[in-house]
Amino acid sequence: MIRLNEYIIQKLRLYNVISEEEVEIYKFGIECFILKLIHCISYIGIALCLGMVPELIVIGGVLIPLRRSAGGFHAKTKAGCYIFSCFYVFLLLLLSKAAIIQWAWWGALVLADGIIFFMSPADNDNKKLDILEIQHYRKKSRYILLAVNIGCIVLFMLHFNKIGQLLCCGICAAAFLLILHKVTTLTQTSHLFKALGALKNSNS
Repeated sequence: MIRLNEYIIQKLRLYNVISEEEVEIYKFGIECFILKLIHCISYIGIALCLGMVPELIVIGGVLIPLRRSAGGFHAKTKAGCYIFSCFYVFLLLLLSKAAIIQWAWWGALVLADGIIFFMSPADNDNKKLDILEIQHYRKKSRYILLAVNIGCIVLFMLHFNKIGQLLCCGICAAAFLLILHKVTTLTQTSHLFKALGALKNSNS
């Protein structure tokens, strides 16, 4: 991937498409694009193996915008992010395939709604949010949540239960990532306090 990134940058510089000052910005952008492309191809590959491409599209159509607005768990490394994401997509597709009674989906939806409504947005080390950004993303995630919930209700009323369940699955997936983020943050904070306590004791 690094060689491809450098090759593209060299060609852009050769034909004077970008200036020397823009090289690092374009490197970062191209690297992000390639990583996202690899992720998308892998997700589609998993869905093809399971014969669940339509299900992937519906779940992703809910999860991706909610994830961008509400935030959630992020792996610390690119490799960790890739492995976790692929495994998570695989589990979501298997879950959506499972025979789960309708009232259980409704219960999960109500719980997930509460988690996203009260806990979003969640920032991370790479994306620290200020007050205005928190207000913006909170409002945006709640609007998306409302729209998807209305869609779920309408679909269930029209007896398109399978599609409604997939929308529920997307919301639940976003909520779980928020919970996972909260747990990892609390764990890291706990470890930090323990380290500070140990350091204080050693100096006393």
